[in-house]
Parts: sequence; C-alpha cells; structure tokens
Amino acid sequence: LCYQGSELVLCEALVRYYEDGRRRVHPAHFDADALVTAVFEVSPPDGFEGGFYVQPGAHVSSRLPVRLEAGEVIAHSFDLQHGVEVSSGTRCSLILWFADSAAACKDKSRPWYERAAANGSVDALYNLAKSRRVDDPRGSLRGMREAA
Repeated sequence: LCYQGSELVLCEALVRYYEDGRRRVHPAHFDADALVTAVFEVSPPDGFEGGFYVQPGAHVSSRLPVRLEAGEVIAHSFDLQHGVEVSSGTRCSLILWFADSAAACKDKSRPWYERAAANGSVDALYNLAKSRRVDDPRGSLRGMREAA
C-alpha cells in the first residue's frame, strides 16, 4: 500500500462501536497519529442512522455524509476533518492507521504534519501544535496562534 510514493506501514487497528447506551458520536477531528486512515465498514447501513461524515469546513454545515455498505472501505489522508454521528441503531467499523515508516509508528512522530506545516497548511500547524502540548506547552501555544 502506497501514498504519494511512500510505502505505508500499518501502525494501529481499532474497532469502533456506536450503539445505544455507549458511544454515539466521535466529533469532527483529524487523525493525528495516521498519515492515512482506512475505515472498513462492518455493519450494514440499514442497521443504524447516521454514520461517517467528512467536514471540509470549520462549521457543522459543511458536513457531507459518506454512506458505506458493509464490507466497503474508504481511505483518507491526515488532513481530512471527519467524524461519526450515529443517532440510532448499532454501527461497527474497523479503523486502520498507517504511517510512512515503522519509526513514525513507534515514536509517534508526525513527519507528514511537519512537511504540510512547512508548506503553510494551517490545519497541519494546528494539529502539530496540539500534538506538542505536553512536551512543549509554550511552543504549542505559539503554533496554535500561528495557525489561527
């Protein structure tokens, strides 16, 4: 599996359940630990209302639902804001997070964010700053101000 000429390495696999009495929403976000994310839909779409969406803008009104059949896979890059909202029923998906090297998996480095931030991506600047909150709070704050 390749992305922009780089061979990808599987870092993590997660199973996500959305059902009554448990998680219903995963708000709009960027996948900080993945260069590429693959979402494998396990549940048939008639078993739940809502589901995966992309949100290209800052406001909720920019949300675009993505209907996936059971067994279908959608992949997206780190710079796509997305989320899940299930209003009823049960949804299950398998999430696969890929990086461009085993080292990036191991040390949680995010070289793709650094490259995009250097090229002026405000989303990458924000996410890079957010990832540095614990180790470098002042640098993180500077980065967030720069992204704003």
